[in-house]
Amino acid sequence: MSIRFYFEPYSQIPPHVQIIDRIRLALLTGQLRPGDTLPSIRDVEAELGVSRNIVRRAYIELETYGILKLRHGKGVIVHSELSYPTDLPLVRRSQRLCQEALTQALAAGLVGTSYARMLYQVALEQERSTQRFYFVDSTEPLAKERADQISRVWQITIVGLAMHQMNMLEEVSQETPLKIFTSYYRYGEVSGLAGHLNADVIPIGLKFTEEMYEEINRLSDGATVEIILDEHDFASYGGLILANYQRAFASKKVTFKVKALTTTNDLKKRLKSGECQVLVISNKLWDDLPSDFKRMKMVTRAKMEFDGRASEQSRLRAGIVV
Repeated sequence: MSIRFYFEPYSQIPPHVQIIDRIRLALLTGQLRPGDTLPSIRDVEAELGVSRNIVRRAYIELETYGILKLRHGKGVIVHSELSYPTDLPLVRRSQRLCQEALTQALAAGLVGTSYARMLYQVALEQERSTQRFYFVDSTEPLAKERADQISRVWQITIVGLAMHQMNMLEEVSQETPLKIFTSYYRYGEVSGLAGHLNADVIPIGLKFTEEMYEEINRLSDGATVEIILDEHDFASYGGLILANYQRAFASKKVTFKVKALTTTNDLKKRLKSGECQVLVISNKLWDDLPSDFKRMKMVTRAKMEFDGRASEQSRLRAGIVV
């Protein structure tokens, strides 16, 4: 199935963002499905009368988010692993509300696109005055890093909080439920901490960065990688974390082990003895370790980022349509 693109040349919304939003909306309404082929960059350029670079930028951004796949000689394809529900009440409600609002605006003599821009500004002001979206993780720097990644992809403002800062949310107006995002690892803990809040806790997917893949792929076959966690995470999530590494790097012939943090001197001894070739330190521990230890060539941190493709269901669950 294919789609037609629409473009407002005088809009303040950048042209490539208009293309991105059109594709997201087509996925949401079922006009596009996983595996469908989109018009080529050249065809969209001709249809909209915009430069090829604008279309390419939109497609590349959606590829970065894991929504599209650009294959040389085979065109642009909606990622086959993208998961969208076939019957989503949110879609029907959104379409009905949009149509009702547009009908009333036109009856009042307003221009539809102009009214939409006004509605956007009013909504933006309201969201700025009452923050509803948060990402929670083990440390504040990590939570802010993740929140920034998601904000850029979903084009909304998400605030990062450490788990110990969640008591701050008690002071936030909860007439409308808060949306609290967290990783699948932290979902149970964060749900427990949010139990007394009017909040929906939503897990999102994370994936290893390209840099992390490069670091592991540089290792010789037979190398041992130790993943260092604190005592709590080792006891609670050690098996899950180990399985995640083994699955992600299954094509590489290295051995992964999960260990609880002891002392940096002990870790240095294990490296020196050849017991392991690389130490991957959890992000929860990283900031508190000595700088000279973190600068060691065989020491790295767990590098993960927001997985847009795996989190499309989470986006829709939060009511974020496009």
